[in-house]
Amino acid sequence: MKIGLQSKTQVKNGVIQSYWFENESIGLPKTLFHRVTLPLTEFDSGLDYDEQPTKTEIILDWYKLDLGSPSRLDGMNLSHSIYTDAEGSVYIGCVHNWCDVKELNITKNEDGSFRVSGTIFIEFDNEGVGENESFTFQTCCEYIET
Repeated sequence: MKIGLQSKTQVKNGVIQSYWFENESIGLPKTLFHRVTLPLTEFDSGLDYDEQPTKTEIILDWYKLDLGSPSRLDGMNLSHSIYTDAEGSVYIGCVHNWCDVKELNITKNEDGSFRVSGTIFIEFDNEGVGENESFTFQTCCEYIET
């Protein structure tokens, strides 16, 4: 079964956050990370065990960008081929489905927000939800320092 995100939903305006995190037990010092939250418009997933319409968001997290200023995101590409420790998922079919970011381009707009466009490969088959599929989108994100 194919979920068909490309034809059923689109990304609403999202948020890019930066935050500090440390974990002494794994030897991770206080480190600045970035997270991108991309909410989707409500859609019918086609899964009878999912509440319809499905309300979810794509979360892309654990980006260690090493920027001089955390809001200097203009011109960045947050592809997982570059940031191999970053993770992504979308909650559909009562499970978190892994997302492989093929491309995530960020361009600063005149008003200080960011245009975000990209392609994400969603691995639905790992959790038995459906066929894997690519999802291409463009949206606007606000930057928030937390």
